[in-house]
Amino acid sequence: MTRIAELLERDFSKPIEEIIKVNNTDEDSVYTELTEYVATPRIRGEYERLFHAMADAPSMPNEGVGVWISGFFGSGKSSFAKNLGYVLANRTVRGKSASELFLKQVESKRVSEYLEFLNQGIPYEVFMFDVQVDLSVQTNAEQIAEVMYRVLLRDLDYAEDW
Repeated sequence: MTRIAELLERDFSKPIEEIIKVNNTDEDSVYTELTEYVATPRIRGEYERLFHAMADAPSMPNEGVGVWISGFFGSGKSSFAKNLGYVLANRTVRGKSASELFLKQVESKRVSEYLEFLNQGIPYEVFMFDVQVDLSVQTNAEQIAEVMYRVLLRDLDYAEDW
């Protein structure tokens, strides 16, 4: 008799992380997050739209330089942002490029073309952080720019206390 688990590609007995942490750089965790990512048609479309705008930016510069990722708790914001950071920086995860791992999950020719252009033509340095985690508990008056600056200093291995 065939069991359902034998029919499935993925091992559903493995524990699932309830919360994706953008500042968790453990290679095994990142590999799992990239290779088990499920891109719905809507999410795939958002990646296509975002990468398209980024690929067009060098030839058509404008003042719109930010991206706002919003959604309800558990809607996938952190996964979306973390994947975005890993593929733009094209970091290596377990000996493979993050872009290669990501593209297998997204299965979009357009995303693949945009990402190839971005990875080859536009160098990115990505500093990922969670505002809630990195916001100083000492004061509520800290500005977002100060949080970003402190994360930049930390990632560059400089002293964080300016």
